[in-house]
Amino acid sequence: MDSLILISSCMQVAMGTALLLLWLIDKRYLYVRLWGWSAVLLGVGLALGIALVPEHMDGARGDAQAFGASLAVMASLYLLMAGARAYRDLPWPHRRWAAALGLAMVLIVGLSRVQLSYAVLAAAIILAAGNWLSAAWIGLGTRSRGERLVGLSLLASGGVHAIGPVLDPLSRAPLTHALGLTVQTILSLGLILLSVARAHREVREQADRFSRLAEHSLQGLAVLRGGRLLYANRAALAIFGYAELGQAQRADLHRELVPPDLQPAAEQRHAQVMARADARVEWEGPRLSHDGRSLYVRGLSSQIEWDGAPAELQALIDDTARQHAIQALRRQALHDELTGLPNRNFAVEQLQRLTARSDPFALISADVDRFQLINETLGHELGDELLRALGERLCRELPAQAMLARLGEDQFIVLLEGMADAAGAQREVERMLALLEQPFSVGGQVLFVHLSAGVALYPQDGRDAPSLLRAADSAMHRAKALPGNSYVFFDKGMNRAARARLQAEQALAQAIQAGEILLEYQPKFRAGTRRLCGFEALARWQRPDGTRVSPAEFVPAAERTGQIKGLGELILQTAIAQLRDWHARYAAVPTVAVNVSPLQFEDADFAQQVLRMLDQAGLPHAAIEIEITETAAIGHLGHVLPQLERLKRAGVLCSLDDFGTGQSSLTMLRKLPISTMKLDRSMVEPLPRADAAAVLRATCALGHSLGLEIVAEGVETEDQAQALEALGCTQLQGFHLGRPLSAAAAGELLAQARS
Repeated sequence: MDSLILISSCMQVAMGTALLLLWLIDKRYLYVRLWGWSAVLLGVGLALGIALVPEHMDGARGDAQAFGASLAVMASLYLLMAGARAYRDLPWPHRRWAAALGLAMVLIVGLSRVQLSYAVLAAAIILAAGNWLSAAWIGLGTRSRGERLVGLSLLASGGVHAIGPVLDPLSRAPLTHALGLTVQTILSLGLILLSVARAHREVREQADRFSRLAEHSLQGLAVLRGGRLLYANRAALAIFGYAELGQAQRADLHRELVPPDLQPAAEQRHAQVMARADARVEWEGPRLSHDGRSLYVRGLSSQIEWDGAPAELQALIDDTARQHAIQALRRQALHDELTGLPNRNFAVEQLQRLTARSDPFALISADVDRFQLINETLGHELGDELLRALGERLCRELPAQAMLARLGEDQFIVLLEGMADAAGAQREVERMLALLEQPFSVGGQVLFVHLSAGVALYPQDGRDAPSLLRAADSAMHRAKALPGNSYVFFDKGMNRAARARLQAEQALAQAIQAGEILLEYQPKFRAGTRRLCGFEALARWQRPDGTRVSPAEFVPAAERTGQIKGLGELILQTAIAQLRDWHARYAAVPTVAVNVSPLQFEDADFAQQVLRMLDQAGLPHAAIEIEITETAAIGHLGHVLPQLERLKRAGVLCSLDDFGTGQSSLTMLRKLPISTMKLDRSMVEPLPRADAAAVLRATCALGHSLGLEIVAEGVETEDQAQALEALGCTQLQGFHLGRPLSAAAAGELLAQARS
């Protein structure tokens, strides 16, 4: 009998060991390990608690053996139940169950000291309950045959534990242990088979899952070894235009899909991946599809074990659409949308490429003259058609080495590579301008187009792209001053002039705020008596270091930048303040002439502002004389005439400056409400020549007939002064009689005149 129980215990240990070995093969399944240790501990518990118990066991040895058997049996039951919960992925409150089984173990040990049969009965009940719970957790109604077998075996095992004390108080009945051996063997085998079956099922499910993922992935997957395709998913087949895997496997993919110039790189990458298990090589490039389409593919190659041998796994993305989009964006970034020509970005890139070399070349910057007028009168649509037609004609007729680009609105540039000298560049620019002798027919209109072109040469006119563009633009703007189709070669003086203009524009606003603009006063004298009769206020820009900026530079700069209004207001304020000071010092208020830009008249409040300044200073309105040039008045007559009429009605004197230089002088004398006409120095300089005197005599007679003061400026000699007096001029102004004076010096001259 004891031998049968020992055999049963050994079988339990053997089955448990088999489960543990199974778990070592794949450690993902926790329940296999739990069931293995459960079987081992059950075998140990049966041996210590039943098979190896003597007839009469008492004392410390008996207690120790009973405690060991009880611990092994309760631990076995704990692990069996924990394995069942783990198999079903159910939570396991281990502390609560460990405490419960610990109390059960204490109960069994305590009962063994009273009566061994009581301990056996308690153990049998607990084991039966634990087995039946485990059977319920694993499930008797499941469709899996293995799970039903284990569930029924657990029920039977619980039944064997339950009937053991019934057949024999110490559970030593042969039938009990024969049934127990059979049931436990079937249970252990069932647990082994269940574990193996579930592991295989999960492996199959995982393989199927990954197969589905691969087949439904938008990313292409292909496995190759040598030149042979082992596997390709649907996405990979679709990328390269194959209908099914067999068709792709029969093809010579390396020759069919990889362009010839890229085949060596593909072979080298395959060898690199096959040589190293941890290789990961990213690549991208052109490919061909089975039906001849051009593709652009991005891929990641790595090594994979396939059918027991290494192979190359390629993860592929069809990047053709994105590459086309990138190329379209690049073209959009580097080409002009209207004409299709290269744009500024592309031209600058080409210039940077050419300037990085030492080969000479020429750059032509060309601008369509009066293009804004075409847009304003005929519409932007026709203007766009004209630009397209111009670009097409130039592209068609320019030499092969020339690159034409559109920089903006109506500006084009031509790059002439290999152009080593000015003579060659001159021939090409003249040839380009000759292309415009024939008109353009656009939108039902026949239009003649003129270009102004500037030419810069590398390396003498600039050693980088920005400086060459600036040089060509400077020359082009100089050419715009010439009539018709014209061109100008760049010279260094243009840069200096442009830099001076820029510096003047940038510094002018600060100069106005910092008080660097001051006035000098050039005296005017009454003809005949040579007595002081007034001054002309002349603006001067004196920098803090004492250097001066010519009015010929900063006045045009003020008009270009719109700062002329602020500058003009400052000049008026300064002149009126000086008049007030002279009136306080010398009780004299001479007339001071102030040059006014026609842009100041665009302010509808200009006349009122002048009158307000005079009234606030307590000065008579005749203390200020407003000077405006004839040319400026013609161009802004609509703004100038109403303001001058208002000033004249209020008593402010008005003067027509530079008379004799315009083309409508007589008309202006009739239209403008002036009190003075000021002869330009170009009329005074030839005196006392007879022809000059005749013109001046007629002019003075005309002025007298209109009741005007006649001022001659630029009087440099006494002969000129005497001739002007004889011819009828009423006032003289010039270096011969008096140079421009500071405010203090002019005040002293005024004091002398009063004495």
